[in-house]
Amino acid sequence: MQIFGRILRRGALALLSGAIAVSVGPIAAQAQSDKNTLVVAVSHDLQNTDPTLTSGNTATWEFLTNVYNWLIDYEVVTLDDGTRIGDANSFVGSLAESFEWSNDGKTVTFKMRDGLKFSNGDPLTAEAVKFTFDRIFDQKGVTVGNMALAEVPDKHHIELIDSETVAIHLDRANSLLFGNMAQAGNSILNPKVVGPHMTDDDPYAHEFLKVDSRGTEQGPYRMDSWDPGNQYVLVRNDNYHGEPANIERIVFKIIPDPASRLAQLVSGAVDIALELPTIDIPSLEANPDITVHRNTSRSIAYIGMNNEVAPFDNKLVRQAISYAVPYDTIIDIVLNGYAVQLKSPIPFGTPGHTDQFFVYEQNFEKAKELLVEAGYPDGFSSVFEIPIGNQEAKETAVFLKDSLAKIGVDIQIQELPGAAYFEKIQKHELKFFFTNFWISINNDPYYHVYWKFHHSCCNYANYANSTVDQLIADNTISTDTAAQAAAIEEIQRILLDEAPWVLLYQPEHILAMRSNVKGYAYYSADNFTRYQYLYKE
Repeated sequence: MQIFGRILRRGALALLSGAIAVSVGPIAAQAQSDKNTLVVAVSHDLQNTDPTLTSGNTATWEFLTNVYNWLIDYEVVTLDDGTRIGDANSFVGSLAESFEWSNDGKTVTFKMRDGLKFSNGDPLTAEAVKFTFDRIFDQKGVTVGNMALAEVPDKHHIELIDSETVAIHLDRANSLLFGNMAQAGNSILNPKVVGPHMTDDDPYAHEFLKVDSRGTEQGPYRMDSWDPGNQYVLVRNDNYHGEPANIERIVFKIIPDPASRLAQLVSGAVDIALELPTIDIPSLEANPDITVHRNTSRSIAYIGMNNEVAPFDNKLVRQAISYAVPYDTIIDIVLNGYAVQLKSPIPFGTPGHTDQFFVYEQNFEKAKELLVEAGYPDGFSSVFEIPIGNQEAKETAVFLKDSLAKIGVDIQIQELPGAAYFEKIQKHELKFFFTNFWISINNDPYYHVYWKFHHSCCNYANYANSTVDQLIADNTISTDTAAQAAAIEEIQRILLDEAPWVLLYQPEHILAMRSNVKGYAYYSADNFTRYQYLYKE
């Protein structure tokens, strides 16, 4: 397997050497010479620019994070070594100038900043906040789950006090609300722009907002254009309430092939390249023209198995797959050591994590025994779905295919365009698949297991266990810390036994950019770049 890995990389390097010779064109010239234009190479296109219904697609979430703001946000702090981070456990006002909690912890009142405007110049007042949350709850999008988890179950818990003041009422005091709110699902929208598009056929103006944010943004950037499949462009929002973004224009070039993204970064055709193969990171770190930012991440990578569809509806089959996976090979060759093995569905770095229940070391004989017991003595065939442009997914799939063949399981690797992959995963339509985009924005174990394993929510593997659901319900909002600790341990024991996923790894978050790009701040809550801080020397 080590030899095969080296052969695979030689092919990638050959592709790279050819790609470097490609003409970089006018956009490249801007990347090299224009301090007011930043060119970013991304692996896939935007999927849907409606912040209420967007989930999973990392390009879209990063876009939303840079064109919208919400009431509160993470505090940016400078560490002793000069590194700037968005502190995932510390919150400050954003659109809200200030906030105040009631003595019982069940009401938080927000005072809006003076003179707030949307990107088109319309005033942004507390009425827009109420309009937005009414739409969020009526539309029943992903954000409703976040708010309900923090004991804000419906729009009637959002109170408009006056044009400058809005209050959120909680049924029970808890510490989840701010961590759940500091993200793009709570983007405040412009009722004057969105309202006219709300019709009987489209009561929430989703058809408008899914393709166009213009006029309703209030973040440091606004959408300038979107050419699907090619690029999307952001420009500085002159009506932004905070410090103006340093760089005027950001061009996001959609380049699915990772070798091409790498080549364009090395040649200077782009300023930043996302999702680069880890095999290339050492050479980039040695390149004086490139800066590589590496940070510990709570992101998780796993292989999902649709627990409602045969043969993956059989626990023994899922266990067998978990015993067959080449964990060390994936970390050593695919990730080149830039990761740690994931041994619990709750990542290392999140309170309550334990790896004491992990048993799935690679063992082909054990895997074969489980398949026989499950009724598949001759194995089975399946499609394994991955997103195009994700090198980690592609290489993992190749090694997985080789290992599963040894227990009689034949998989056909199917690469899906990014938008199609994320649409299918959101609809829970994938059967056997790789994913490495998830990170729990709220660093709380019950937040994590609710989103990933509660049957009513968003677990893409369609896992359902009534005991797990009840443990989550009983302990998410609780002052009994001993009971919480015991319950989160029991949840991990059940999940490791039932194996709804194959647990793979926690990668480092790695971002490579030209060395003249400065000002980067790492946000551990979501890993998204805030482009407003960047500048070019």
